[in-house]
Amino acid sequence: MSNTMINSFKQALEEKQKNLSSSELSINNDKKLVKIFSDSLKYLAISLKNSYEINIIDISFFNKKNKYSDYIYKSENNTNSNLLIDYKISLSHNIEIIYEITANDRKHYKKLKNNYEILITTFDIISQTLYNKYLEECIKQLSLKDQITGLYNRKYLELYLDKILSLSKRENKKIAFLKIGIDKFKAVIDEFDYKIGDKVLISLSNLLKNIVRKSDIVVKIDSDEFLVVLQNIGNEENAKMLAQKIIESFAEKPIIVNNETTQTLFKTICIGISLFPDNADTIEEILRTSDNALYEAKNQGRSRFFLYNDRKMHTIDLF
Repeated sequence: MSNTMINSFKQALEEKQKNLSSSELSINNDKKLVKIFSDSLKYLAISLKNSYEINIIDISFFNKKNKYSDYIYKSENNTNSNLLIDYKISLSHNIEIIYEITANDRKHYKKLKNNYEILITTFDIISQTLYNKYLEECIKQLSLKDQITGLYNRKYLELYLDKILSLSKRENKKIAFLKIGIDKFKAVIDEFDYKIGDKVLISLSNLLKNIVRKSDIVVKIDSDEFLVVLQNIGNEENAKMLAQKIIESFAEKPIIVNNETTQTLFKTICIGISLFPDNADTIEEILRTSDNALYEAKNQGRSRFFLYNDRKMHTIDLF
């Protein structure tokens, strides 16, 4: 591959990455990598096909520390073959990018072997561009996530809601918002410490992630408050049933305070429910109505939920 071709590819790749908007990103909740490279790497596939008759190439990141790998580009016409050559480029102490090329036949395999050094040089140049983008996305992910629970934060919620509200309104579907607050959370900090407080937060976040559907999201909205977004909810009764299930499940969930003495803490939560578009049709109104509903639930005691009702809310003294 000539230097001109390498430079042309690099320029095209960088230009494409600049033009990627946030709406084009497909964020994977379970993995740290963000799959944003596939479209851009078609440039690489075309260049390699023209220069070396390469039809099948797979590209993946590999984290040597935790043995985690994830494809960032995978050929659609991939087949199992023994004529496979891999090119490994170390990007840092732990991160490696692997190019796996399947040869068309033994003659082609030999050609690739003979041009190994040229291909390695090409991949080395390309890899740094990809890695820089990978680091940018890791930083972006950190800014959108709560560092204690690993859940998305309010910043992500606003980006997320901006997309789904208009879609749900167009399709005439309801969304339920469950604002969850831990009863007497400050007392946990006062009695124990922030470390135990973090255990309570992590315990609740894990329960919420396991209890909701994969199509729903859980967000840490404040220091001790969470918001569950339930898409395409059938009716308010479904939201109430889930709220009660969450309340009962968390009340039964033990939190070990001291491993040596096996001292155990049980906590309770309250939930405020707001429905879109019944109770609110903007992000600001959703946050306000769900917050007011949570306030009323806590007014009624522990382990309670309250469905926002505009008429009833006007009778509540909020101050």
